[in-house]
Amino acid sequence: MRSAFKGLVVLCAATLLSGSATGADIPNFNKRGSNEKEEKAFATAVAQTIVKAGRTSVTEKNVTLQKYKFNEEAKEGRMNLTISAGYHGAVTDTKYTADIVVHLDTSTKDKWEVMRIEYKDNNSSPVGYSVKGVAALVDKFNSAK
Repeated sequence: MRSAFKGLVVLCAATLLSGSATGADIPNFNKRGSNEKEEKAFATAVAQTIVKAGRTSVTEKNVTLQKYKFNEEAKEGRMNLTISAGYHGAVTDTKYTADIVVHLDTSTKDKWEVMRIEYKDNNSSPVGYSVKGVAALVDKFNSAK
């Protein structure tokens, strides 16, 4: 009985760790592209990274960018990246939509910083949902190379 429990713990840990983003997977906001095609590819990578962190059972290939927009805030030196992304549930293959807002400090032209990330989706299942995973991305985005 004890060895079965240990096996289950190892399996759960491996599952959780495999869904986390590594430094190499993190898009760099200071290399977001200089044309529309590169910017869209960047926004897609950001969406995939955030959805994977928010829903640990989702894989990158299951996330699609529906729309994105960089919005200037009322305060100078601030901008939001607003993203709508679709993804499929791992078990039911149900389609869900994630709404993401990445709050950015753009006061230094070549050194944008992520201040915070808002994430919500229409998936009511608490299984695989990780608020901490999304929050941890702030530091990862800011240290991306």
